[in-house]
Amino acid sequence: MEQLLTGFVGDVRELYGEDLQAVLLYGSAAAGEHVPGRSDINVVVVLRKLTPAQLRKAAGHLRSWHRRGFATPLFFDPEILHASLDVFPIEFLDMQERHRMLWGSDLLADLVIARSNLRLQCEQELRGKLMKLRQSYVESAHAPGELERILMAAASSIAVLARTLLRLGGGDPGGGAEAVLERTEGRFGAGTASLRKAWQLKRGAIRLTGSSLEELYQGVLQEVEGLVQVVDGLAA
Repeated sequence: MEQLLTGFVGDVRELYGEDLQAVLLYGSAAAGEHVPGRSDINVVVVLRKLTPAQLRKAAGHLRSWHRRGFATPLFFDPEILHASLDVFPIEFLDMQERHRMLWGSDLLADLVIARSNLRLQCEQELRGKLMKLRQSYVESAHAPGELERILMAAASSIAVLARTLLRLGGGDPGGGAEAVLERTEGRFGAGTASLRKAWQLKRGAIRLTGSSLEELYQGVLQEVEGLVQVVDGLAA
């Protein structure tokens, strides 16, 4: 991993020179939950001024970065970053609390996230996930392989939303996804056993087939409904 990160930083420093302000690692790799072959390496590149021409410079490296396991980087400049805080408070707060600087100054350290924006986005995201899970179940109920793909894709984002609920509810948002989901259940009384199992599925710790996958999917649906009720009851 360290060799991959060093190579990426070298690439962007060569591309952007003095226009580069910071490179940081976030997501599963920064939190110690990265699973090679199953998790992306997520990085942010901060430039002094973001322009289409600057973005185009990275296009030639994208295929190589993807081969090495990197997701397409997020690009910001300081102005765009601060202007986006009210729209994406969950993403920036999670990034602020769980990131690793790879190069440059830590522009996330002093960010201030409004609680009202955080609660609103959390409710929007949970309700959106629930609607999508229901729709996907109609489309894929008879295709176990597709149900597995949907559950694995949903596991990470729902864990982030559970972490946000703990922040809003005065709980401890630290630790890995399974610990966060278990703590969410203890703090709010909303079941998370199926969500924890979906996370294990994503990490490759368990394998499920046929009716077991469908049963898990139904359990996840019920538990996300419970999390929607939790966030709906939290004060802004």
